[in-house]
Amino acid sequence: MVETYTVEFIDEGRTIEVPANKPVLEAAEEAGLTPPYQCRMGVCGVCCGMVVEDGEVDQTEGMFLSESEKEEGYALTCIAKPRSDLRIRTDESP
Repeated sequence: MVETYTVEFIDEGRTIEVPANKPVLEAAEEAGLTPPYQCRMGVCGVCCGMVVEDGEVDQTEGMFLSESEKEEGYALTCIAKPRSDLRIRTDESP
């Protein structure tokens, strides 16, 4: 069974459950949310969001963000898969 995490979309005022093997953007769309995106491959940065407080994602497939931007909390929701419960502000970029 795949582990799931709670992801709160702060600006939208919604919280959803996201499986650990599913990108945050995909789960958000399935829940009826419409966060920004373009390429869905982690190269353009349109889907960038800011993980608030402590939260961890796997976004090893992405190429847009530098290591320091990732450390600041930026995440590419199109490829980021949750590794903990998250609070995220969408449409935030470095």
